[in-house]
Amino acid sequence: MGNYDFYPAIEPFKSYMLPVSDIHSIYVEECGNPNGEPIIFLHGGPGAGCGKKARRFFDPEYYHIILFDQRGCGKSIPFLELKENNIFYSVEDMEKIRLHIGIDKWTIFAGSYGSTLGLTYAIHYPEKVKRMVLQGIFLANEEDVKWYFQKGISEIYPAEFKKFKDFIPKKEQNNLLEAYYKRFFSNDIELRNKAIKIWSRFQLRVMESENIMIPEEDEIQASEISLALIEAHYFYNNMFWEDKNYILNKIEKIKDIPIYIAHGRFDLNTRVVSAYKLAEKLNNCELVIVEGVGHSPFTEKMSKVLIKFLEDIKELNYKDEGNE
Repeated sequence: MGNYDFYPAIEPFKSYMLPVSDIHSIYVEECGNPNGEPIIFLHGGPGAGCGKKARRFFDPEYYHIILFDQRGCGKSIPFLELKENNIFYSVEDMEKIRLHIGIDKWTIFAGSYGSTLGLTYAIHYPEKVKRMVLQGIFLANEEDVKWYFQKGISEIYPAEFKKFKDFIPKKEQNNLLEAYYKRFFSNDIELRNKAIKIWSRFQLRVMESENIMIPEEDEIQASEISLALIEAHYFYNNMFWEDKNYILNKIEKIKDIPIYIAHGRFDLNTRVVSAYKLAEKLNNCELVIVEGVGHSPFTEKMSKVLIKFLEDIKELNYKDEGNE
């Protein structure tokens, strides 16, 4: 398949806080070639924030790489703020970034919940999206959420799921998402932190990644708190969508955008069937099911597919510019 390895580590040539509302300022960084092909990286979660390794998917000489921490997480401020924090605000934040930098059209690179945000942005601003590279498709519908937090992944990781379920009293176990949501937003900080720890460690254990480090039992990371609280805030509120199948029901708006999709066959966080359902409704889509891997974009097999997509885009752009 060619030598599609991660690019060397780079630092941003520019990073800043961009005010996006009276409450929120988001952390943005720009890397690579300031005059290059613009591409925006969307992190997952919601609530995970960006890591340095995300910069390394992209050829820094070719791409103008934009990364940002979504509201309430990472370096964005205020940390953990849930007011004015939902997927539609994030869509408008992306527009504010695009206009701030002065980009006409860009490519979206996104995985997991990032794919949800990227698709939602494209539905709202299809004329601003040149192409999309998506990994671990998450349609964030009722089936996706139930699979993860109620029944589905429980069949594959029964011991881990039992620990997740048994933290909640039996009378509340028929709706674990609601039960955890209540505890996350309880005034009892000790109970909240115990619930967050159980939630986040469950997610780490079922991530199917060779790179996941489970923190020590006695420490709770800031990133675990933001991931748990923001995820629960979004999922409990049905993503703040008026339509539970928001993406698939609005697919007409984006069906002709060139979209590249990679999904791990053994991705237990986001179901491979979602990638198939999405691809079936698109006219200009390349779908690669990556055998033997799970959810993480950073495993060797998955990263090679994603980097190949990005290299293919370079070739296509070269031809589009009239070069042979």
